[in-house]
Amino acid sequence: MQLIFTSPNSAEVGLIKSRLEGAGIACEIRNEIASQVMIGSVFDPELWVLADEQFQEARELIQAWQAGPPESP
Repeated sequence: MQLIFTSPNSAEVGLIKSRLEGAGIACEIRNEIASQVMIGSVFDPELWVLADEQFQEARELIQAWQAGPPESP
């Protein structure tokens, strides 16, 4: 199990979780409740990939999503 993504925006973490699960990558969110209850705390929601062998694939998917769509010629 490895930490793949963290953000103070729980919606962003949830969106990435949905995209990874759609690609067949099992993951879970941690600290989601703590970040909502203790606003301004150091407990940002974290997304963890459950299977170490899927970590690289998950990382590549997140990087592609963050890069956005390719530019048209």
